[in-house]
Amino acid sequence: MDARTTEPRRIVVGVDQSDSARHALAWAADIAAAWHAPLCLVHTVLGERDDAPIATVPTWLRELLDAADRAGAGSLDIEIVPGGAVDLLVERSAGARLLVLGSYGDGAWSGMLAGSTAFALIGRAACPVAVVRGSAPQIPPPRGGPIVVGVDDSAAGAAALEFAAELAESIGAPLVAVHTWSEVVADGPGRVGRLPEDGDVLAARGAALLDARLAPVLARHPGLRVERQTVENDPLRELLDRAGTARLLVVGHRGSTPSHRMLLGSTSHALVEFAPCPVVVTKPITTVDDAPRAEERSAPVAPPGSAC
Repeated sequence: MDARTTEPRRIVVGVDQSDSARHALAWAADIAAAWHAPLCLVHTVLGERDDAPIATVPTWLRELLDAADRAGAGSLDIEIVPGGAVDLLVERSAGARLLVLGSYGDGAWSGMLAGSTAFALIGRAACPVAVVRGSAPQIPPPRGGPIVVGVDDSAAGAAALEFAAELAESIGAPLVAVHTWSEVVADGPGRVGRLPEDGDVLAARGAALLDARLAPVLARHPGLRVERQTVENDPLRELLDRAGTARLLVVGHRGSTPSHRMLLGSTSHALVEFAPCPVVVTKPITTVDDAPRAEERSAPVAPPGSAC
């Protein structure tokens, strides 16, 4: 592993007795081994007094610790804490490199793959959030395939690209950087319009934007294998199309900030609900300039009617 990606910040994993949590921990342990990062397991116990000591580690949790150790994770820690999971995991996300959750637990919504805990944490956590799943319950997440990242011209997109590049380099996976464009753009709440430029112009503009975003990332990660894709599509549809063969999807989350450009909040929300592979949602890098503005209108838009 490249020493530049080695950091002491820990990976925090929310765990329970579900198969989904077990798969999430195994996935996180692989990342912790690649990053040489400490791994912290957090289990919350509902119905206990906040001041009640919890001295016994249940057998199933010890088995999870043993599995993480066998996977090559370095420093291991565990917390068993009374109270609600969301508030505690938000607190533990401060200073963490990654927060990891399963997605087929008891809290999942009918017809969707993730529950309210995942959505609350994506909005509130101070670090990137990984929602880990395979293609169906009791199927572990994929261990092969590329890391696919959605790229646009925003700070949220820059954060997603940098995270995906670091992880791909660390685990030796190829990176597929996808920028989508469309002649149709959001033109106010509930309205759409069409750009005056033709498709060839927008495609060329999108390719230039993607090259500009990738250039500094490739300078920091010169050994990274990258496939560039500029596609006429909306971002959600394109990323879902690629999820079946991806090892991981990475997308930026910019919340509900109004914009005529790509609303990554709605895209990330839908991917967490429906993608058949792990999804990492990153927060914006606030120091990254939102340029290049000249190409801004080539950036893709969210499907009409989607909400953050």
